[in-house]
Amino acid sequence: MRYGYFDEENREYVIERPDTPVSWTNYLGVKDLCTVISNNAGGYTFYRQPQHHRITRFRPNGVPMDRPGHYIYLRDDDTGEYWSLSWQPVGLDLNKATYQCRHGLSYTKFFCAYQGIAAEQLLFIPVDDDVELWDVKIKNNSGQTRHLSVFSYVEFSFHHIDIDNQNFQMSLYASGSSYQDGIIEYDFFYEPWTFHYFTANFEPDSYDGVRDRFLGPYRTETNPLAVERGSCSNSSELGGNHCGALHKRILLTPGKEVRLLFMLGVGNREAGRQMRAKYGDPKTVDGAFHELKTYWQEKLAVLQCATPHAGFNTMVNTWNLYQAET
Repeated sequence: MRYGYFDEENREYVIERPDTPVSWTNYLGVKDLCTVISNNAGGYTFYRQPQHHRITRFRPNGVPMDRPGHYIYLRDDDTGEYWSLSWQPVGLDLNKATYQCRHGLSYTKFFCAYQGIAAEQLLFIPVDDDVELWDVKIKNNSGQTRHLSVFSYVEFSFHHIDIDNQNFQMSLYASGSSYQDGIIEYDFFYEPWTFHYFTANFEPDSYDGVRDRFLGPYRTETNPLAVERGSCSNSSELGGNHCGALHKRILLTPGKEVRLLFMLGVGNREAGRQMRAKYGDPKTVDGAFHELKTYWQEKLAVLQCATPHAGFNTMVNTWNLYQAET
């Protein structure tokens, strides 16, 4: 069974069939902040080490597999139909929608085409800043004006993963979420200097900081209540399980494209505001991505070979060095 191929020119592995037998993952980040992301946007983010500085939650032995993740949902507000930019978690019929994932050098791109809407999500961490960026582009390729809603979603994790998985008295009652100035913050009462944050370069139409308000009772990431009804509930509270969910309504005339930027990270009270101010500018995001690609070009240039075996060249010149470094 063929699921993808190596793109030699762009140094990417391209997955054209998202229903892989297991999750095929990539590593984002070259310094302190790191994300493990799968070909269906499942995964988690941590700072320096995943045991003691976890930012987002992941259930490696849970079902459905590869949940939760760093998701973008799209909703047609005229019909109520919705889907995810990555194949999962909604899981559209692959005979009706086109999906592609490109795992590159410390970045991953998702592509989706469905019902005349083309969408792209680029995830990467800049070389010099501890923030995960989502660069989302949505284009209307249909012949009619479209009213869409865009929802982002991450599930926050307690800082210490052992406490998050075992000590529910602390993880569920010694933390909370809040919202201010377009930023959702998740903080710990016993570490008042540490904040997980999720924000974007726009003022959201609605938001949720409480996971169960976004997903709804007896639901999963496959069918979140907020996406189904077309609006979040503007939730935040002390205690419980928390998330970063931002909702934006957009109007796309035929041929029009919109670009939305999201930021996920950890730091002091000002970190989210600083990153929002800096990376809310698309030119800054473009520059940071170019810098990341240059970083890896220079790293890999120290050892290159040319042999009669193309597969050997691909492994030695790109992927073996990349795996050793990450």
